[in-house]
Amino acid sequence: MKIFLTTLLMAGLATAGHTEALSGLCMVSASHDGDAAQVMFRSGDCDGDGHNCSMSNHSDISWKRWTGVSTEALKQEGAQLTGHMNGEPGDLQCSGTVHDGVLSGRYEFTPNPVFVQKMASMGFDEITPRKQEGFLMLDVTTQWVQQMKDAGVTELTTNKLMGLKALHVDQSFIRGMSEAGYPELRAGKLTEMKAVGVTPEKAREAKALGFHPTEQELIQMSIFKVDRPFVERMRARGLTDLTLAKLIKVKIFKLDE
Repeated sequence: MKIFLTTLLMAGLATAGHTEALSGLCMVSASHDGDAAQVMFRSGDCDGDGHNCSMSNHSDISWKRWTGVSTEALKQEGAQLTGHMNGEPGDLQCSGTVHDGVLSGRYEFTPNPVFVQKMASMGFDEITPRKQEGFLMLDVTTQWVQQMKDAGVTELTTNKLMGLKALHVDQSFIRGMSEAGYPELRAGKLTEMKAVGVTPEKAREAKALGFHPTEQELIQMSIFKVDRPFVERMRARGLTDLTLAKLIKVKIFKLDE
């Protein structure tokens, strides 16, 4: 399972105007398998001592979303390239030189004020240019946000929208969990379950084994790999009366080894 890791460290951000362009240093490289781009930004809003900088790292961004840069272009040592990505949240360019398979240079992100207006009409205010940049990287659109709202997801904030999108929580996952008997719709809990690999299939398997785990127990089962082979191995040892809570403790304290 590919992990889409997004880290947004926001400090010293200007909040005066939502159309303010952002700029700084950028690096674009190919993922290990070459199927996607990995991007790193360092903002230009640092102070004289190099503190209060904003940095962001993004992996597994499809090359289809880029123009001007590709895996083949990154093989051209010394090439001058301008990678360009455009989306509803705004427009981004990274211009520089290729060295050792990495495009290094400077970037500029121009936020789209219309996106801010649409998000505000949906109940999401105070979206900074830096947050718009993050939305662009994650391919967050107002259409997708509306889908989450239509699905009934609650406790939504801009940060939780980022978490849901980064972990690919979609209507299919929400519907599948509901059909498996887990109609949880809090954004934070949905993200937590998806992050540790909880799936509708795992939920159904737990019930087939005779358990009725809560969402939190499903999370623990996934983290500690309390699955069918483990349960059947414990039962084969004659431990047929173990509750799910006890099985999780067996795994935590490695009592099965």
